[in-house]
Amino acid sequence: MSYEDFIEALESLYMTVEDAAEKLGLEVDEIKSWEELDDDIPLEAQELIEVEKENRANTSSEEQD
Repeated sequence: MSYEDFIEALESLYMTVEDAAEKLGLEVDEIKSWEELDDDIPLEAQELIEVEKENRANTSSEEQD
């Protein structure tokens, strides 16, 4: 996942870079430095997006029950 994809995913989850930094135990500047990476963002950040999407899906389905 590229940095741009990560930012778009955060926005779709109504999260900020600050929220992600807090959940990952990182500084905001460290996350913003990923923009310069030629490779994908770190795996833990990709996993955070997946977990958050899963949590939102589970919460949404529970509310419908």
